[in-house]
Amino acid sequence: MDKIYFAKVKPNARIPDRDVWNAGLDIYPCFDEDYFIIPPHSTRLVPTGLASAIPVDNYIQIYERGSTGSKGIKYSAGVIDSSYRGEWFLATTNTNDKPVVISKLDLNELSDPARELIEKAYIVYPYSKALFQGVVHSVHNEIPREEISYDALLAIPSERGSGKLGSSGK
Repeated sequence: MDKIYFAKVKPNARIPDRDVWNAGLDIYPCFDEDYFIIPPHSTRLVPTGLASAIPVDNYIQIYERGSTGSKGIKYSAGVIDSSYRGEWFLATTNTNDKPVVISKLDLNELSDPARELIEKAYIVYPYSKALFQGVVHSVHNEIPREEISYDALLAIPSERGSGKLGSSGK
């Protein structure tokens, strides 16, 4: 297999795409309801309506987009493996003190008081906008592996050595 195959699990799903100058494939939410709420300081799995078949030497790493990260919306899990054929769900964490609502409603169509009331109570993210991005990476499992003793490992030169988090002073 020399390409990534995507299938729609739900008919209204959007196949990930990217502009030629961007590293990541834009990944969109896909749900039937008018909105999807993520309570403060919690994580929910946002459906995408997508499944994939990825070449065996690749995987897709999910990353935040600038527009999600700047709103305190974080991605909380890792990769889409080449062997996974189920629907993609995006582990989405709300780090804010108020709920995040992914909304199909265009707030600009509301009166100013109604829009202001919603924006005061929620962090609103548009359904039509990509939630996260997926970057295709190569798997490096072809690198030989060997078990050695811990003493032998410590004898291998390293600038950092066994210094723990923060030990570099940077």
